[in-house]
Amino acid sequence: MVRGSRRYYCAAEGCFSDTDKRGRYGYMSEVSFFPFPTKKKAPRARKRWLEYTRRENYDPPYHHRLCSKHFLDGKPTEKNPYPTLFAYNNYKESKVPRSSNVMQKRTREQETSVHVDIPEQKHDKIADTTISIQMEGPKAVEVPMDHGYCMSNEKGYEQTSHEVNTQTDLNMTDIDDLLDMKERLADKDNLLRDLFIEKITKSDESVMKYMGVPTKQALNGFFGILDKASPNLKYWSGQKSARDTSYQNTPGMKKSGPQRKLSRYQEFILTLLRLRMALCTFLIADIFGISNSRVSQVCITWINFMCGIVLPLLRWPSSKAVKKFMPRCFKLTYPDTICIIDCTEIFISKPKNPTAQSQTYSNYKHHNTYKALVGITPSGAFSFVSKLWGGNTSDRYITKECGFLDQVRPGDQIMADRGFMIRDLLLERRAKLVIPPFTKACKWGKGKRLTSADIIKTKNIARLRIHVERAIERLKNFRILSNTMPLNLKPVANQVLLICAFMSNFQKPLVKN
Repeated sequence: MVRGSRRYYCAAEGCFSDTDKRGRYGYMSEVSFFPFPTKKKAPRARKRWLEYTRRENYDPPYHHRLCSKHFLDGKPTEKNPYPTLFAYNNYKESKVPRSSNVMQKRTREQETSVHVDIPEQKHDKIADTTISIQMEGPKAVEVPMDHGYCMSNEKGYEQTSHEVNTQTDLNMTDIDDLLDMKERLADKDNLLRDLFIEKITKSDESVMKYMGVPTKQALNGFFGILDKASPNLKYWSGQKSARDTSYQNTPGMKKSGPQRKLSRYQEFILTLLRLRMALCTFLIADIFGISNSRVSQVCITWINFMCGIVLPLLRWPSSKAVKKFMPRCFKLTYPDTICIIDCTEIFISKPKNPTAQSQTYSNYKHHNTYKALVGITPSGAFSFVSKLWGGNTSDRYITKECGFLDQVRPGDQIMADRGFMIRDLLLERRAKLVIPPFTKACKWGKGKRLTSADIIKTKNIARLRIHVERAIERLKNFRILSNTMPLNLKPVANQVLLICAFMSNFQKPLVKN
């Protein structure tokens, strides 16, 4: 309610209330004046107030109000928040405000209750009857009817009683639902975004296919952890944006500036979709109804945030935990195996710098690549993921410098491919390297060969070491790693690899017990 020295006028047609009459003459001292809801804080309520006011192309100025005569409770309340008493309805409660919308006009026309009663007649007599149409109003219309219609019920006898009831009960909740539906259908960007998210999250199969998470429950649980960890996120827009702002540190405080179009859940889905499907940013921008640059900001922000949460969860397990869940195939042959390691490469766009070209060019892949060392437990879960190196770096150098050896304990067995020449590095930590044997020179002539015992050992190791290849295949199912990675993702390439490895651990165990 607004009180003050400034003069206010009632905006309703036919109402001459104003604050000057109330203060000068005193006979309107019980009348109060209420401002229209603002466009920014309550646009929907403002629209409803204007619809009830029934003034074409009307934008109320600051000094226009609605007086207490137009509210059922004398003021806006939670039960009756809208003005419904006006001269056009004789200051009686109106259920439906006037609107130019065709659907609402038809609804208002159908609001009239029609009730037709025909006296029951015997089937062999046809008498003149009268239809009484009772409407919501002071008048009733009687229409003579010269014909009766016979009807048979389930019991087998006929009757001439017929009742038509086309009464439509619309309350304020139904009208609000219609207005919400109208606004939702009018906003095509929101409609497309909501339908798309509903489509890709409708079942466990679609969630796994589009986002790499096995179930909807796991997806919601992962988002719940992230949402609880940091309720306020600031978009990444350079080094300066790394500084904390007041709304990030103050609970319940909202950020300044325009409201974000996407909710936190929608931004989360957008990021997972980018990682899993590697869709172009302009395509994601069209689907979610935002700009191309905003897609990049959202992805970089969430990738860095998610990496900070999942990094402590992707850790080296204890020997006791590994042996507790070790599959039977390992227990029979290599029961002391703690980790199976291998290197994987990710294609990248060709750098412009000649030095960077030589450092990232892989002679094995014949392409510019990033290279990383990954390790899995015998059950198939990722337990170690190194940082990315240039594709020209050797496996031994990465193993020595990436921090993998710091995790190895005395007595551990590390299974690897024949190319990992790291036996001396593991012996320094009193650990054992398990690799396929090398060929040996023949005693009877030139050439090299494997003995029968070496062939059996090679098959046993290959049968177990293949699981690290299967784990890397799971990792590459995130197409942002299997496709050629653009150079603009270089600042977050390590974070992307860690997040994809963590989400691969969401899936069922790779090696069955």
